Amino acid sequence: MRVAVISDSHGNTRAMERLAALLHGKGISLVLHLGDDYRDLAFLTSRGLEVIGVPGVYCPEYADARIPNRRLVELAGVKLFLTHTDSRHRHDRPGDPDPQEAAWEADLILYGHTHVPALEERESGFWLNPGHLKAPMDRGQPATYALLTLNGREAEVEIRRLEDDGLVLSRTLSLPA
Repeated sequence: MRVAVISDSHGNTRAMERLAALLHGKGISLVLHLGDDYRDLAFLTSRGLEVIGVPGVYCPEYADARIPNRRLVELAGVKLFLTHTDSRHRHDRPGDPDPQEAAWEADLILYGHTHVPALEERESGFWLNPGHLKAPMDRGQPATYALLTLNGREAEVEIRRLEDDGLVLSRTLSLPA
């Protein structure tokens, strides 16, 4: 199963149009959106993509108890934890799980907020940040997104530049049993 992971789109419709075209060309229809802006889920859905997401800490939806700020989803037998931040935040609602604690329940933790793409192995597991789609450059980083290929207990991770679809990082992860 192949899915895209994005964060910090901040209403940038030009970037989301480019992303939708790239994903349709690759035969990918599912996007995991890690916040900022939550309203961008509707834009992506209107472009024929299925979207699962969480709001960013500064989105009005972050305060809405009907919308989960953090989610554990299972795709192709892989447990993915979706969060905007990789730690607690002052805007968290009572009862929001601490990402550092919830990470132990997941095979792969997906977060955003920093606008900096990253893939790192921490004691609790693999943490992936796809970067941002806010602008062509933000915080010294080009716009990027991630592709996940989930296959049993392996996950192939690619981080790609939005502008030219160039590969920034590629790694195959062996997920815990």
